[in-house]
Amino acid sequence: MQTFHELEQTQSVIATILQNSLRTNRINHAYIFTGDYEPLLLEAAQLFAKSLFCEKKDQIEPCQTCRSCRRMDSGNLVDYYQIEPDGATIKKEQIQQLMHDLSLRGLEGDRQIYVVTQSHKMTPQAANSLLKFFEEPGAGKVAILITNQPQLLLPTIRSRGQLLSFRPADRLLIGQVLSEKTGRDSELTQLAARVYPKIEDAEQALVEDWFVNARVSVLQLMEELANRPADLPLFVQEKWITQFKNRQDARIGLELVTCFFEDVLHLKLNPSWEMITYANSRPLLEQMGGKSQTTITRWLQAVLAAVKRIEANVNPQLTVERLMFDLQKG
Repeated sequence: MQTFHELEQTQSVIATILQNSLRTNRINHAYIFTGDYEPLLLEAAQLFAKSLFCEKKDQIEPCQTCRSCRRMDSGNLVDYYQIEPDGATIKKEQIQQLMHDLSLRGLEGDRQIYVVTQSHKMTPQAANSLLKFFEEPGAGKVAILITNQPQLLLPTIRSRGQLLSFRPADRLLIGQVLSEKTGRDSELTQLAARVYPKIEDAEQALVEDWFVNARVSVLQLMEELANRPADLPLFVQEKWITQFKNRQDARIGLELVTCFFEDVLHLKLNPSWEMITYANSRPLLEQMGGKSQTTITRWLQAVLAAVKRIEANVNPQLTVERLMFDLQKG
């Protein structure tokens, strides 16, 4: 995303708010971008930062040609900082290093901008360190926190930032773009668009066989649950753990399971529902949909709870074993 005109096509309200801020030079010290698709939020944050750094101040759109715009494009603008989780969380040390860097005067101008992706993954210590800076940010410093779970941010942080809620991303379109780039089928690209927070990570996954095999493993797990629930622990030991070997792999696997149960619930509530992600597995979805809405909802809640345990650094194997027990109970 290079221009506000592009942003307007899907996020007209957000584009208008940001452009008005630039036009009137009323820039808040902190923004919170929330929405269901992080790549879109990050692109919007980078566009806003680029406009703030642009050396041609007589226009809202970044000029794309000045020194600052070119440095933003190349990732070499030293007064732009971007923080992302180190493993499962954003740690206190990362925020402290950021605060130290920001305590120095801007190296190239009077503006410093920092973006924190997946900001809801800050540890309590990291969030408290950031809060101190929020209270006294200093002139010319702008924070942009990106999250799809704003409710997990400290209330005191939420109250000090301007909350901008993005409309849901058109994942069908994203999946189509990924399909054109990778040659994978639409079901697989839709799944990648849903479970990977960055579009480049989704594209990389689609060119590797691991993600293809991950979908197969998830569908096998669902067949076991539908037809042989007593064998779930054995399936986990023999097949699941060999496919999803580490914490990141386990998270992806559980996100794929979440997508499946969401499809089941949608079809249960509306048999004519067309926005199915696992479109090639409709018979299995309908078979699972024969369960009560209460059971399907409990399954979905159990998987979401397992994802949270993975993100909280609980052992992946123990997390999946507990999930199998919860699924067997129905």
